[in-house]
Amino acid sequence: MADMSHVTEYAPLRQHREEMRRAASRRRRRLALIVVVVGAISTAGYWISPPLGVMLIGIGAMVLFFSAITGGSSVPHHVMAGVEGEARVLETLGQLSDDHIIFNQVHIPDPELPNGRRELDFVVVGPSAVTIVEAKNTAGHIHVDPDSRQWRVVKRSGCGSKPGWNAIDNPLRQVRAQARALERWLLTHGLALSAQGMVCFARSDATVIEPDKADLPVVTTGELIEHVKTTQKGVAMPTKHRQALIGLLQQTAQGQLARAA
Repeated sequence: MADMSHVTEYAPLRQHREEMRRAASRRRRRLALIVVVVGAISTAGYWISPPLGVMLIGIGAMVLFFSAITGGSSVPHHVMAGVEGEARVLETLGQLSDDHIIFNQVHIPDPELPNGRRELDFVVVGPSAVTIVEAKNTAGHIHVDPDSRQWRVVKRSGCGSKPGWNAIDNPLRQVRAQARALERWLLTHGLALSAQGMVCFARSDATVIEPDKADLPVVTTGELIEHVKTTQKGVAMPTKHRQALIGLLQQTAQGQLARAA
């Protein structure tokens, strides 16, 4: 199993789970109270008139049904979707061998961006190389088109429905920019290392069409491990360089935690 000791928690996912846990607890208490009240009222109604008792039981069943519906989360849907995709990719990366160290939510300086910082979903430090993984939570058939600004996404809305299509921004440009930013940042600390980037579509209902068109790996979670292993083939990274790299990434993680606090 990969070294996950440097992984930082996804705050929106924690918030969502806590809110849903509290909502489920309130629902259980509410249902228990309703069952007692409906049971008592229905029994009393039945003694007065059996048809009245049956009617009250039906009304009580409807009240129970609507009371069993769990409230939603305050975390915006688009935020939750992105975090869920990253969580699935993280779970998959954990299957790598223990000579791979996983960092997530890595923030590094990047003068190309207006805010001066760039976030990398995952940086995998393996025995021979540095691998960047960009997670996407897009469903459907994703058509790879390296030279286009956007990629076509085709999917069905339901059983028997006609295929519909949407588009996503070409993620290869983003991954190349991430690799350049990471390499520049490492170079300022005296580490001349190259970074290999890849795109991973996290959803189980995602299919990548013609991935070989791209000059970088574009994969699903089922293919992710083998592609990461492929980037790690070659001469082992010098121990001092690897240790320095891990130390720098640890510092960014600690800085991110301090800013979040």
